[in-house]
Amino acid sequence: MKYMDAALLKTPGELKIEKIPAPPCPSSGILVEVKACGICSSDVKMAKIGHPALIYPRILGHEISGRVVESKTPHFSEGDRVQIAPGLNCQRCSFCKKGIDNLCDHIGIFGFTHNGGFAKYLAVPLEGEISASANIISEPVSFEEATLTEPLACCLNAQERLGITSEDVVLILGAGPMGCLNAMLARIKGARKVFLVEPLERRELLAKFTKADLIVNPNRENIYHLLKQETLGFGIDVVILASSEIKVEEDLLKLLTPRARICLFSGLLPENARSPFSLNLIHYKEICLLGAYGCTKLQNKEALSLISSGKIDLNWLITERIPLKRIKEGIDYVAERRGMKAVITSF
Repeated sequence: MKYMDAALLKTPGELKIEKIPAPPCPSSGILVEVKACGICSSDVKMAKIGHPALIYPRILGHEISGRVVESKTPHFSEGDRVQIAPGLNCQRCSFCKKGIDNLCDHIGIFGFTHNGGFAKYLAVPLEGEISASANIISEPVSFEEATLTEPLACCLNAQERLGITSEDVVLILGAGPMGCLNAMLARIKGARKVFLVEPLERRELLAKFTKADLIVNPNRENIYHLLKQETLGFGIDVVILASSEIKVEEDLLKLLTPRARICLFSGLLPENARSPFSLNLIHYKEICLLGAYGCTKLQNKEALSLISSGKIDLNWLITERIPLKRIKEGIDYVAERRGMKAVITSF
């Protein structure tokens, strides 16, 4: 029997590295040796405070890339470098049939309902009652870069829903990894202007790599007056809430253009979750308020293709690389927002 090191979440706050049996290769699936796995803020929340739907012990981690070490499908061969889309879907429910498998009635998620990438090996079922998907990583994309596929795919999902065009002025609240990815993607989609709001100075400095037109620190500047000036009074067409901690002030809503779109991209802290939006404002200005959660298998494939094209530079986003045995340090690094992305790179 083959054994592996894994970070097991026993209970909230109790994360331990243990040697456990490696999973077998599923029928019609692949066994992947994990080469890199990003630490997401959702991993931090589950590691520290848990989740009502988590079954313990659980191996977290859903931003996964690795190499196929065993295959029971003609679609992949031993040695293939792959990125794993984290969702497992039924492909039978009405949502899967519509192509929105991120909302599958029977959804499973690596690192949540199924063991994830904070371990040396990952079993990936590609057929069956619910199945996952894997995408070939082309050269010269690294395993580390490939871990950013799923986060970028989540941004694709949001911006496809928003329908960003070359006429749009886009405001993104939060310049963490997801806010920065959204900024770079909006730029690729041709947005006329891209603005970022970020209160943490260390992230404000790193966010300059997004090439946003303006990065505003609300601790130093009046967002409303500055953005009104920057837009020559015409206002904001698209707002993306990419932080759980930045509160939307009422003044900011006055900047919305008629038919502006607002995307709730990040789950909010309870104290910020009460709606600041006037229903009359939404009615009279025909404002569109929408949510964006996760990403589809197709969006994962499209995101990896975009990374492979070289149109988006992601290397600067990875600011911490650690071995699995130091995962607790990585969890704290993300929790304390010391940089951008932390990635586990050795197992």
